[in-house]
Amino acid sequence: MASVDDLLRALHRQAAALRPSAQPDRRLQAHLDGWVPLADHARRVLEALDARPEDHDLYRLLRTVARRAVPAQRRPDPGVARVALITGALSDVILSSPAVVGAASQAQRSRLQASVQAALYATATSTLDVARGAPPDPAVRTINKIADETELAARIPPRARASTLERLTVTRLTPDTADGAVQLWAGVVERVFSNPQLVTGVALQDAAATLAVVSHVAAETLREAAHRRIIDPDQARHAADLAGEASTRWRAVATWPSEIQRGGRAYEHHDAVRAVRDALTGPPLARLPLRQRVRTLRVVLTTAAPIGERQAETVATLASRGGLWIAHERPNLRPPGVQRRHVKLDWETMDAFHPAGRLLASQANAAQQALVAAADAINQAVLPEASRGSDSRIALVDDHITVGRWETIDPAPRARPTECDRRPAARPGLDVRP
Repeated sequence: MASVDDLLRALHRQAAALRPSAQPDRRLQAHLDGWVPLADHARRVLEALDARPEDHDLYRLLRTVARRAVPAQRRPDPGVARVALITGALSDVILSSPAVVGAASQAQRSRLQASVQAALYATATSTLDVARGAPPDPAVRTINKIADETELAARIPPRARASTLERLTVTRLTPDTADGAVQLWAGVVERVFSNPQLVTGVALQDAAATLAVVSHVAAETLREAAHRRIIDPDQARHAADLAGEASTRWRAVATWPSEIQRGGRAYEHHDAVRAVRDALTGPPLARLPLRQRVRTLRVVLTTAAPIGERQAETVATLASRGGLWIAHERPNLRPPGVQRRHVKLDWETMDAFHPAGRLLASQANAAQQALVAAADAINQAVLPEASRGSDSRIALVDDHITVGRWETIDPAPRARPTECDRRPAARPGLDVRP
């Protein structure tokens, strides 16, 4: 599993590690050759995040570099080639989720654009350093313009560049990984719960119970991460408390009264939730290092939130439209001395205003809200938090490129006027000394 956050960290590390060579005339052509795929991949990802890509000069410059002819016998600079490779992977992730990118606000998309542009600035700076000792080349002027266009983005503090789109992931859709099993389960839930002929009471209870397990495992892992300071302890404990509350609420949702049922069989859903539980409580999650477990559970909780929403919506719909059955004892037919559990019950459709149905819907809605709060908290805890840079050179802070010093200066408090300050101003030509 790789997220946009992971790819950005790798991209910034690689771009910041580029260094000029002792043979600038030879390395300049290698740098420029490496810029050809880098410019193409960067343009793709930046245009995908921009609402009006035709209005930006940077994209025109990147197209100019991407059209540069490269002889087959020449090999690009390995460092720049790795930057291009990571940028290509990043563009594939962004382009594979157009719905998520389209639903994000322009502010979140602009922040991710700034992170990509910061890597372009670091790479362009390295190329310009190489070009200082080499013969003039027209392509260097284009790289210089790219550096000018991206410098402002590189000077934005890394914390201000953090975007919710960094949560996008590439998941291996197999049940032998925790995130893959949950992704497969999400697809099954969408198919089963959207079809009244397939959704059953057992499936709704299984979904609630599995969400309780997901929240419980996330809470325990976050507490361990807080104890070992893998992430910020305060944020981790806060997210763990919210996940624990979500687990308690989903456990209550899974405990349906025995007199309420909805018949049918959902074998596909049963197999999906069993794979999720096996992945969360077995080797697929336990074999991961703690830091990777936390990142995986962040993806799991983020994916589980829509499942909880679908479960809550289905329960509310069934309770309000007569989709559930409720049992009642036949009046005046229980012989003396016979226990109630041995008496045959009659089943009838639950009406829309039945208190039991409204209670089920209310519990599911409260559990879903708790799950969303836990998912938001773990995203805030795991997403990168970078501090300010210390100088004007390119540096890495928490695997994110930063340029320049950023400080917040509070205005000094205004002193109260003294008695002398309150005196009227002297008129010209008059002596007001005491």
